[in-house]
Amino acid sequence: MRVSRGGMSAEDKKGVAIFALGLALLCALAVFIFVVINSPDKDYDKVTLCNEHTPRYVHHLLVIDVSDALSPHQEQFLRTHISGLLQNARVNDRFSIFVLDEKYNGLSDPVIDLCKPKSADQADMLTSNRNFVERLYRQRFEAPLENAIASVVAAGEQKRSPIFEALSDIAALRRIDPRAEDIQLTIVSDMIQNSRAGSVFNAGAEAIDGLPPIDLRRARTRVFWLDREKYKRYQTVDLASSWEDYLASVSRFEQIERIRN
Repeated sequence: MRVSRGGMSAEDKKGVAIFALGLALLCALAVFIFVVINSPDKDYDKVTLCNEHTPRYVHHLLVIDVSDALSPHQEQFLRTHISGLLQNARVNDRFSIFVLDEKYNGLSDPVIDLCKPKSADQADMLTSNRNFVERLYRQRFEAPLENAIASVVAAGEQKRSPIFEALSDIAALRRIDPRAEDIQLTIVSDMIQNSRAGSVFNAGAEAIDGLPPIDLRRARTRVFWLDREKYKRYQTVDLASSWEDYLASVSRFEQIERIRN
């Protein structure tokens, strides 16, 4: 056996080198596991699925008027619209759905309030369990949203329609996500304001002209105007104009789109 001047044979040196290499690989693996476990992508709220350490590009707020039942066409339109929002949303975008609540004379508690997680197609094959990611997406995000929409469209009729109060509550109750870069507020309603703040039934479009200002300046606001045959004489051009003027004064108003009955 050949022995080097330092007292170690060539085979001993080879063994030490292999041991050192193995130790280095174990250390690298430990670091990799630590980084994966502590990755910001893994740090999400277990209830809302929102991650406060990664970007949130859009917060979608939908306020749905259930003072009257939606027609089959309007129900299908709403489902299709929300489905399109979900498809186009990015990971960690937030969805909050509310209804007009006559019990509180304003905004309900959120029917749903969730952030979009990664789908299996977006999961990293090296660091993620695709089956877990798919179950999380389907069971904790997609299915609850579908159930929430079903419960909203099946809601019973209400005597009051506190549209202004619901919008005021969004600002007063701080329902707008401060971390979102873009706020998209969608109002799904016949826009027949009917509450203590004002009633279209009593004052027509002037009921909207007299509403107090609120602060929704961050929100890009859009209205899906639900046509109602029984309210045809109230759903006038003047009423639409009054709502356009009011929403433009308190938010970044975009448009009113009428949805036939």
